[in-house]
Amino acid sequence: MAPHFDIERRLLAEGKRFVAGADEAGRGSLAGPLAVGLVVYSLKIILSPPSELREVVRDSKMLSPRQRHAARDIIQKYALYCDVCLLSHRYVDILNINGATCRALQKLVARSHVPLDAVIFDGNFSFDIGCGLVSVIKGDVASLSVASASIIAKVRRDGVMEKLEAYYPGYGFAQHKGYGTAAHRETIKKLGPCPIHRRSYEPVKSMFQ
Repeated sequence: MAPHFDIERRLLAEGKRFVAGADEAGRGSLAGPLAVGLVVYSLKIILSPPSELREVVRDSKMLSPRQRHAARDIIQKYALYCDVCLLSHRYVDILNINGATCRALQKLVARSHVPLDAVIFDGNFSFDIGCGLVSVIKGDVASLSVASASIIAKVRRDGVMEKLEAYYPGYGFAQHKGYGTAAHRETIKKLGPCPIHRRSYEPVKSMFQ
């Protein structure tokens, strides 16, 4: 099923004026930053979404890297506002992953030049972010705004991890983007953790105890 604007339309019918979608990338990664994307579409786009937007926007995990980059460009073409907040591995270790996600959402809402009334977020959370939070399980499948946010967050974070490969060669960050693949875990055992590994995540956590 393709994502749609039904949730956004319901919130607008309830009196909301500006509704954003938000999603994260890098939640389960063993290394690197957490990225949280936020996308706002205008009332015009929500009521009558362009065909190319409906055709290319899907949950980011369903798209190839090339498809994600193409979708990112189309999202930026039609979005009223979009932004990505990156929080380093240190924030994740200090705040835990949910605390870091909440902090990123707070930052995104605070610096948005669009006065947000509600943010639809993928998952089941009750964060205090400075405006209404509407948690939707599998929101990146249901909401076009959330799916859009998942794409811009994923593209931004993947780009960061590819650049970090040059600083920490041998770990394969450009390939697995820091996630706990078998190859990545084996590399950690051989080389030990590097400075961007999350010390609160296993197997890195045990190596520092």
